[in-house]
Amino acid sequence: MKNNSFIIGIGSQRAGSTLLHRIISECTEVFTHPIKELHYYDTLFNVRKDEFLKKFVMSELRNLIMNMVSEKEDYLVNKLMKCHLRSATLLATRNVKDIEYTDLFRPFLMGQKYLGEVTPEYMILPEEGVKKMSEDLGKDAKIILISRDPVERFLSSFKLLKMYGGKKYDVKDFSDDIRWTLDNMPTWIQQQDELNDYETSLARYRKYFDDVLFISFERMITEPEGLYSILSDFLALDIDKKTFTACFGQKVNQIGESGGVEPDIHKLLTKRYAASAKYLKEMKHL
Repeated sequence: MKNNSFIIGIGSQRAGSTLLHRIISECTEVFTHPIKELHYYDTLFNVRKDEFLKKFVMSELRNLIMNMVSEKEDYLVNKLMKCHLRSATLLATRNVKDIEYTDLFRPFLMGQKYLGEVTPEYMILPEEGVKKMSEDLGKDAKIILISRDPVERFLSSFKLLKMYGGKKYDVKDFSDDIRWTLDNMPTWIQQQDELNDYETSLARYRKYFDDVLFISFERMITEPEGLYSILSDFLALDIDKKTFTACFGQKVNQIGESGGVEPDIHKLLTKRYAASAKYLKEMKHL
């Protein structure tokens, strides 16, 4: 383990984690795990249920196998594909408590100095989960947390929830659906509250890790040059400028999510997340 240095994106959900994964994976020498969102530690500490992880990685395996068998030419299983297949199989067939985190990165543990992944739900690990991550990866692992306006992040996450439920986003029903969810889905609402609690998350990670970068989704999108400089300094790695610029030419997320939300719902959410918004305003970060 001492041969490897880890770079872990820990959140927040719906705050540019896909863009962060793409930048680290495509623009640096970091081997970023081919499974975006490994969900190892959040499953290990019951933030996410084990059956959800198994369902997720079984879908990964099916897609991998279908891609392999649909190839017209003989399919060569390269090192990256071996890692993808191996880690997906482990996560699909074993309980995470029986898997060592670093084992998911084979065969890249040897000869690859920098390893990384991005899982937004790591942001809301309990303290013992953050401590376990530090023990596994070392206090010198670099942690990246992305914030987003809490109301906008909530609304984006809610739209995703509706899509996962098989529903189409309908602006006419959106506010009514939020009212119903606030009254009838306390577990999901609690998770959203935790995903907006940047102060608690930062305190936990800064207790167990030496290098924690806190960046803003809004400024990531509007000030890519600033993001380039901050990431270059924080990672102490070369970032390919041309590839980095190309990453911003692809639609990754939206900044504005509140269109079509009734004023009373927006007011309700603004009040709910006033403390988080105040904390972000007072923080000095990109």
